[in-house]
Amino acid sequence: MTAFNSAARAYARYRPQYPMALFAGLAEHTGLDGTQTVLDLGCGPGTLTLPLAALAAHVHAVDIEPAMLAEGRALAAAEGIENVTWTAADAANLPGLPLPPLDLCVMGKSFQWMDQPRLLADLDRLLTPTGTVVLISTAARSTASRPDWLDVVETVCTDFLGPDYLQANNPAAHPAEGRDEVLRTSPFSQLRTQIWEQRLTRTLDELVGLQLSFAHTNPAVLGDRQEAFEQALRDALTAHNPAGAFKSTVPIEAVFATRP
Repeated sequence: MTAFNSAARAYARYRPQYPMALFAGLAEHTGLDGTQTVLDLGCGPGTLTLPLAALAAHVHAVDIEPAMLAEGRALAAAEGIENVTWTAADAANLPGLPLPPLDLCVMGKSFQWMDQPRLLADLDRLLTPTGTVVLISTAARSTASRPDWLDVVETVCTDFLGPDYLQANNPAAHPAEGRDEVLRTSPFSQLRTQIWEQRLTRTLDELVGLQLSFAHTNPAVLGDRQEAFEQALRDALTAHNPAGAFKSTVPIEAVFATRP
């Protein structure tokens, strides 16, 4: 069981989908044309997997958390997507999986949870000579684009879980911290970066549900305080914005890493 076991349902329901421009960019930069074999590593409930399935011959979706895979399988079945293999495995055990040669490996907000140098060395053996590693995450947000409701959420989280709640159940670093340096010393040292601005408007229910999808505020972390937490968050957000439309602009960043 991982930090995302109890978060899986909320993750599948409340995490935003990636913008379609991202997938157009993936196709443009990697040549996806429906013939490739793709690995989505740390796939969660298939946020990247399911859209990629329309662009690839087959997608291997791998995640350490079975609850996430269960959500992904259900979503794939509901959409009639059949060209995905769902596998429960730790990234450290990747070489032992029955994977064919891979044309592309994508990771969406998962690279920071892994032994990065070891993983990149393993991918060097698994990816075809022209294969690409793509790391996708939220980029650093400018001060100007920080939504005002985020202060409200952080205040409620701190009240319930203490000032160090973000560090207690998260990796030490933001997904982008140290990432490029690791890539430049790996076999995939040639980098290209692209950023898309994603504009979101969430309802009160969606914003509260979103908090349950995070490692630091999931139901397991909140325990018997979950109901009180949700109510306190609803009250605080409603007082902040009675209209109930919570807007934000999120920069989505993809780093395309290839061999020189």
